[in-house]
Amino acid sequence: MSRLRLPLLAATAAVLVTLGSLLLTGGGAVGPSGGDPVPGPVVDGEDRAALDAAPVLRGAEAPSPDPGVTLTDPEAVVRAYLQAAHGARPEDGGRTHLRAAPYAVPGTAAAAVGVLVVDPPPPGSERTATVRRLDLVAADRADRRRGYLAAVETRTAPGGGTAVLTSSVVVARQPDGRWLVAAETPENPDLPAGED
Repeated sequence: MSRLRLPLLAATAAVLVTLGSLLLTGGGAVGPSGGDPVPGPVVDGEDRAALDAAPVLRGAEAPSPDPGVTLTDPEAVVRAYLQAAHGARPEDGGRTHLRAAPYAVPGTAAAAVGVLVVDPPPPGSERTATVRRLDLVAADRADRRRGYLAAVETRTAPGGGTAVLTSSVVVARQPDGRWLVAAETPENPDLPAGED
């Protein structure tokens, strides 16, 4: 019986240490008391009103996909999505546009809300996007999802400049064989990962 006593005591001690650390660190994930909502990064309508933030308007409805884009080719879908998402017109300022929605998974932000244009081109010009490089960086074993790293060049014409950005894009194969964009994350050198 002494042979079982030491492992039993060790297991009991491990459980007690774990429970103690959870209680001390608040690891029980208990929400705030008093009926207050759980704090988080969401800004609701009341917060926007307090900040006097202008509402974001939704742009025109989504167009049909370009018939020249083969939706069963994931690279073609990523290219079409990035060109549509990163292009902008002067009238897009202060609103979203849904030109990339035909290439996005239904229900995602890009399909439902659209792309917010923060810096529209000046009147009389248009910003176009070209995918300069597209590298497959990940794929799941069942080949239902793929991840790409893209270099996108935007050009404002006439009279504007160019910019190059890097973006990570995930596409998901739909039951009908089409590939659609599930997520895009532009890399921003001004926001280093893991920094507060």
